[in-house]
Amino acid sequence: MRLNINLASQKYEDVRRFYLRWGAAIALTAVLSLVLAFLAWKNYSDSSDSSARIKKLEQSIATLQRERAEAEAISNRPENHDVTTQKNFWNKQIARRTFSWTQLFNDLQRIMPARAYVNSVHPEITADNRVKLTLEILGDKHDNPLELVQKMEKSERFRSPKINSDTSQKDQKTGTTIYKLDIETYYTPTPVPQQRANSREGF
Repeated sequence: MRLNINLASQKYEDVRRFYLRWGAAIALTAVLSLVLAFLAWKNYSDSSDSSARIKKLEQSIATLQRERAEAEAISNRPENHDVTTQKNFWNKQIARRTFSWTQLFNDLQRIMPARAYVNSVHPEITADNRVKLTLEILGDKHDNPLELVQKMEKSERFRSPKINSDTSQKDQKTGTTIYKLDIETYYTPTPVPQQRANSREGF
């Protein structure tokens, strides 16, 4: 009779399989570490580029503000008072002349929610020759006028929209609730070709 006797002092282990498994795990960990290191470096690089761009823009803004302050100081000198007054007058006249009601309502129509409409518009020229609008917007749902403000914030034509008042009232004819928002915003119209300027309405 043949007997198989294990004379080894320790339990048998498949060393080759052990090293293969651990080798694969170590390799995978190394690859993940490299990927994470690359992502960290890329994030740092992007942050550095963004910081550099922001710093450059801040420097440009500071330069423009300094130049503007210097120009305003020159304009505010007593000897330049008459010239400054005439300049401001003609700048306002040009801004009024190039303002187009048709263009304004076309721009509003592009962003106006379906259940909201303009009840009144009051344009004015500010001291720095910008067109400021005061609009009264009505809607049968409170979200309708608010949606218009959100769209104005993303528009290239309307800048810095601000809600001055937010009220509601009952329609005496239908009994439904009408929501009213008074919105103040700056308006930048599309430049008009010179040959078409004479057909603009102004205000």
